[in-house]
Amino acid sequence: MAKSLADFLEELDRNAKLKETYLKNPVATATKYGLAEKDVALIRNKDWEAVQNQFENLGSDPKVHTY
Repeated sequence: MAKSLADFLEELDRNAKLKETYLKNPVATATKYGLAEKDVALIRNKDWEAVQNQFENLGSDPKVHTY
């Protein structure tokens, strides 16, 4: 089962090694983490508005980071 985009972003905030890997290659890191292709596409396309919308649908506020 694919992991959620919210889980991935929260893990990026807590896990320095994952964040370092993400900064080098965001798409490969998201894929290896197990995100669904639709979520990987959001990262590939840098569609941060769609990412924010997913958090809003969960009823939580996202932390905004620019890497």
